[in-house]
Amino acid sequence: MSRKDQLVAPAPVVVFPTQQAADRIIAGMKAAYDQAAKFARERGTLGIQKGEEIRQLQKEINERQAWLVQKEGEKDLLEAESRDARDVAKGYADLLAAAGIHLPPPNGELSLDPDTRIRNIEAAHDEQDAAEGVRRS
Repeated sequence: MSRKDQLVAPAPVVVFPTQQAADRIIAGMKAAYDQAAKFARERGTLGIQKGEEIRQLQKEINERQAWLVQKEGEKDLLEAESRDARDVAKGYADLLAAAGIHLPPPNGELSLDPDTRIRNIEAAHDEQDAAEGVRRS
């Protein structure tokens, strides 16, 4: 039995003592019915509005996620191009060094100088630890 079936039931015959009592009771019950029906309509309307808000937010989330995926792809491509360019630069630097021409490496990352490389690695670790809130003793 569905909810709708439960609401539609044969009405019992009610006998009121007087017409005045019947009018007052029926008016009170009709007012309660009208109030409940109005509340149901209002809540239904609010539910529909909330559903639309949810659909709009979901649309925005989906658009942001697509944008994020696109930006991550662009970042990955740039990082790959940067790695490739560093590898090429390193190859040129090695060939020039073999020919006796020494170039200063960009930012020291291609340096064969161990002290510089260690300082760069330690600085990178310190920067990462600071970002993560880690303290070294």
